[in-house]
Amino acid sequence: MLKLTSRGKALGRPVRCPACHYPNLGIDIWCERCRTPLDWQRTVVAPPAAEQPVTAAPASSGRAFCSSCGGAGAATDRFCPHCGAAMLPSFPVMVRAASPRIRRSRASKVRSVALPRIARPRLKMPPLALPHVPRTIWIVAVVVSVLLIAPLAYVLFPSIRPAAARHSFARVVATSTASVAASSAEAAAIRGVEIATGLRYAGSCPANATCLSVLTQMAGQDAAAVVFSTARSGGRQCAGYVYRSGSGWHFLDAVCALPGQLSPLVGHEARVHVPGSCANLRDRASLNAGVKACLSDGMQVHIDGGPTYADGRIWWRERRGWMAHEFLIAP
Repeated sequence: MLKLTSRGKALGRPVRCPACHYPNLGIDIWCERCRTPLDWQRTVVAPPAAEQPVTAAPASSGRAFCSSCGGAGAATDRFCPHCGAAMLPSFPVMVRAASPRIRRSRASKVRSVALPRIARPRLKMPPLALPHVPRTIWIVAVVVSVLLIAPLAYVLFPSIRPAAARHSFARVVATSTASVAASSAEAAAIRGVEIATGLRYAGSCPANATCLSVLTQMAGQDAAAVVFSTARSGGRQCAGYVYRSGSGWHFLDAVCALPGQLSPLVGHEARVHVPGSCANLRDRASLNAGVKACLSDGMQVHIDGGPTYADGRIWWRERRGWMAHEFLIAP
């Protein structure tokens, strides 16, 4: 006590703890914060104007400081041995600087901690493998598909029906562009059928030779149908259709088919060919005549009159009226 009274002048001044730098009263012997003995021999320092942030010492020094009381401890300590608070981390932090310029220069030298990169697993899908199918099964599947699609298309698309019926009688339609006038219907028909079929005309064909010879002729009003034979047993017959206009006869077209299947001819059956529509049946052979009916595509009619040429067309008579020649010829 004598010692304290001899230095009574320092009783009212604070004394900083040498461990945690806590300002204690001059009469204290132990630090009020960290309970460390005070050093009375050190010069009493007045508290600073503003507290600067206290940072931990580098990990290489082997010491760590408490963030609460400032007490020093080992670098491996997790809690302060003086006050029990958590110790500062050992990784590098910003060091206190005397001026902002120095703080910025020192902070630029602090390196960030690089975290390890975790590789993402890549998912690989196994390749899709088609099952092995024998070739025989593929062939059977294709054949069955064709057999199923053909009837379905025939039902859904009526426009293809005339095309199928067109070949059912092995009928061949040939059209010639020859427009040279001839003196007679037979001469015009011979010239046109030769061009259409590629066969040559002969009055009497030699044995085992293919040529054209006239079988019969159906004449009407300014129109005629000349029937030819190809001079082969069971061979086709051809009919050439001609009309008279101006100073002579002109070839219109030709049809070739098996015997008994030629049409249109008087006394034979014929079929209407108007894909997707119907053909007008008129009361006389003229485009200006009244329409009595409209015959649908594929309808069968019986020809009992003709041919007649009028308004640039050849006409055939059915029992109810007249029809144009182009509606009875397969396109």
